[in-house]
Amino acid sequence: MTTRVGSNNEWFEATVMSVTEESPTVKTFVFKTPHPITNIAGQHYELRLTAENGYQAARLYSATKAGTGKKELSLTIMNVKDGEVSPYVSGGLKVGDEVEIRGPFGKFFIWTDEEYRPVLLVGGGSGVVPLHAIFTAHRDSRSKAEVKMLYSSHTFEDVLYKDDFLSSPDVAVTLTRNVPEDWEGLTGRVTKGMLEVIVDSFEAQPICYVCGMSLFVDAITEALQAAGIPSTSIKTERFG
Repeated sequence: MTTRVGSNNEWFEATVMSVTEESPTVKTFVFKTPHPITNIAGQHYELRLTAENGYQAARLYSATKAGTGKKELSLTIMNVKDGEVSPYVSGGLKVGDEVEIRGPFGKFFIWTDEEYRPVLLVGGGSGVVPLHAIFTAHRDSRSKAEVKMLYSSHTFEDVLYKDDFLSSPDVAVTLTRNVPEDWEGLTGRVTKGMLEVIVDSFEAQPICYVCGMSLFVDAITEALQAAGIPSTSIKTERFG
C-alpha cells in the first residue's frame, strides 16, 4: 500500500469520543473529526485550546495510531506538571468536549509498509507514543520485515499500551524504579549491552527509531552507533 505524506495547516474542530487512562499521568483521547484521518505512523498533530478570555495555547502530540481513513483521531497525552496545555486536557477534557486540531505534521520520523528493512524501536517514557503507532501499523499491515522494541519505563504502572506491548514477544520492557517482585522482564536503564543483544538478533541491520527525553535519545544513539548502526539508519525524535 502506498501512503502519501501529507500536511494540513487548517484548524478543524474535533469532539472527544472516549478517554482511556493509560497510566496515572497519561490518557488516550479519541476524537471524532470532520474528515477522514490518514496520518502516517510516527506523525503528530497540534491541539489548541481557547480560554474564555480568548487566550490560546497549543501543543504538538504524536498520533497514537496511523490513520485508517475513519473520521477518528487518537492522541495520547501526558499530564506534564506546570504544562500550559496538558493539565487542562488531562484534567478537564471529557467526552463531548470540543477542541481545535490541525495536522498531520512530520516527514522524517515515519514508517510505512514500503520499508523493507527490519525495524528497531527504542522508547523512553511517553516517547513510546509514536513508536506505538509504528508498532501497530507494522502489525496491521502484516509486513514481513522484523520489528522489535525496547521500552524503558520508570514503573510497571507507567507502562503505556499494556495490552499491545506486554503480550508481544517482540517487545522488551525494562523498569527503572519500584520493580514488582513477580516482574519477569528487564530492569534498570537501557544499556549498551541490552541494545547489542537486540541488534545482533536481527537477520539484517535494522533501521532504528528512538524517542524520549533528549538525554535518553543522545545516549541510545551513541550506543547504537557503537553497536555498528550507522547514523543514517537512526531516526530520532526528542522532547525536554
